[in-house]
Amino acid sequence: MDSSKARRKYLRLMWEVEKRLEVLNGFISGEIDSLYLLATIESEALQLRKILELIAFASLVTHKEAYESVRKDILKDWHAKRIMRKVENLNPDFYPIPTVGVRNGKWQNLRGGFLTRKQFESLYDRCGNILHAKNPFSKVSQHTLSFHNSVPDYVARIEMLLRDHRVRLIGARDEIRVSVPFFSQERIKIWFLTKV
Repeated sequence: MDSSKARRKYLRLMWEVEKRLEVLNGFISGEIDSLYLLATIESEALQLRKILELIAFASLVTHKEAYESVRKDILKDWHAKRIMRKVENLNPDFYPIPTVGVRNGKWQNLRGGFLTRKQFESLYDRCGNILHAKNPFSKVSQHTLSFHNSVPDYVARIEMLLRDHRVRLIGARDEIRVSVPFFSQERIKIWFLTKV
């Protein structure tokens, strides 16, 4: 992960997450819509699902070599839940750790309010359900209005997860730290950290 090429890939993914969150904030504020509420909800689901896929791809960037050692066709992977599970088998601590800074020489992790690993999987499935047309013979409800009402919370949780986060690399010695100052003029930053 210490190569500049990998860092640029990670930064590009975080930049795209920010742009898609900007679109979602436009839907939330009413600044943009799709003229038809169901189409707006489906657009929200699409943006959220793409964001989750970008987070999963970011985990691939930070674990590319190890991932390739167990899966040669890395270029074909696209399913976020499957990617995350495979990376998790290689490194159980791969998921972003939201932080609030350093105090007394130790990282202070955010305790709540961010998108957890379990919520990630649940949201991924929920988005998939919204994106598919409902079978007229199905008795399963899609709960589209409930989903729409939850979008502001999902957006806030994703922002809290990624605003300032660390990712532990395989071996637990090295980490990256990433700062994503959402919707500001500041640049996204990434640092490679090694424990001494």
